Amino acid sequence: MNRIITLVTIFVFTFPTFAWNNHAGITYLILKDHWKTKQTPKVKVESLKTFLTKEKTTIQESLDKSEEWALKRLPHLTKTDESLKFSKTTKEKDLVVSFYRALRVNPNHKAALYIQSVPKRGGSKLPLDQLTTLNEKGKLVNETFLSLQEDQTIGADEVLVSATDEPDYDLDLHLFEDNEREVGKIYGFGSQPFGNPAVEYSSQAPFHMGFFYEPGIIFTLAGFLKRTYPEYRIHQFTELSNLAFRTGHPYWGYRFAGWALHYIQDLTQPYHSSVLPRVSAAKQIGVQLVSIVGYQTPKDNMISFVSGRHTLIEEYQYYLIKNLIETKNWNHPVASSITDFSKDNLVTWSGMDSIRENVCREAYLAGEPTDEQLENLEIPKYEKLYEANHPIHKILGTLLHNTSKHTRAYLDALKTN
Repeated sequence: MNRIITLVTIFVFTFPTFAWNNHAGITYLILKDHWKTKQTPKVKVESLKTFLTKEKTTIQESLDKSEEWALKRLPHLTKTDESLKFSKTTKEKDLVVSFYRALRVNPNHKAALYIQSVPKRGGSKLPLDQLTTLNEKGKLVNETFLSLQEDQTIGADEVLVSATDEPDYDLDLHLFEDNEREVGKIYGFGSQPFGNPAVEYSSQAPFHMGFFYEPGIIFTLAGFLKRTYPEYRIHQFTELSNLAFRTGHPYWGYRFAGWALHYIQDLTQPYHSSVLPRVSAAKQIGVQLVSIVGYQTPKDNMISFVSGRHTLIEEYQYYLIKNLIETKNWNHPVASSITDFSKDNLVTWSGMDSIRENVCREAYLAGEPTDEQLENLEIPKYEKLYEANHPIHKILGTLLHNTSKHTRAYLDALKTN
């Protein structure tokens, strides 16, 4: 049994953890016409410290509500230690870090006042070291971030576009006991269930993936796959968004909503809602058994092929979305799949139940056909963008249509007043 668990662990260790690489670009396209029947809401920029100072008597109440829900939904989740709870008596200089610790997120996260410039435009650029603590900045070096000032007025769409990308900047890094950080020892999440705890970016994986529809035998042999936390984050940030709107802080209402949307959008990616599309439990066990007797090729091939297709679709999506926005190619089939919605295409957000019943189920069911279609393309890795009629765009368009659909449903259900 331990050998089989090792197999599944290796697969998940090998998987990229980015999901959609370009949340800001996707959200920009979604919002391009979202408020077309009315004026885009305008909000006044507000620092996190200001928000916490004004609403510190109600913050913990919001977090307690999320935790009460999550403890019932996620049996593996432990209670927040009392010493981490946010207190209305917290000193002003400690408010932000205390808030992060009460959320059980990276206490070093930098809630800078900024927008991601999508599309690129002029302004005062924000250095990356004021936005993220990541050592490896990855594709962030390709992006432009502009500084904002408190009390400046901007569009709600600009807040959402930027915020949907933000959780990837370090919000969920180093939170487990084996990540060699002080908070990992007090947050109560235990050892990292999957992903490589020695790799910086991988430490966030259990917060951005959700496996709910795997065969029972997989969960029996690899119960650690149940230890995922995106629903916890979505509930936390949705409740905080509701609080912010209710108490007159629309900037943080939209920013927290954008944070919640990040995890929802991640779960629309089939490789984040399915461990090994098209690899049956029997096959997983079979390749491990033959590897035990020294025949490693089937297992090595399986790891290479699945992780390769996962990486391909994410890499291709990143560069394609950037190109569509830069060239304003709104008639491209992928752009149209994101922006063109009739009333018949829309769905209703049914609260937290939507995540498993609609978002994750749809992504899981899309896993097998998506993986097979990507394999049939015989494209080993991203190298270039293809002509509009290339079949990869039909695959990507289908997936991003679902991302757009669920993003719109969540936004339509926002309690903005």
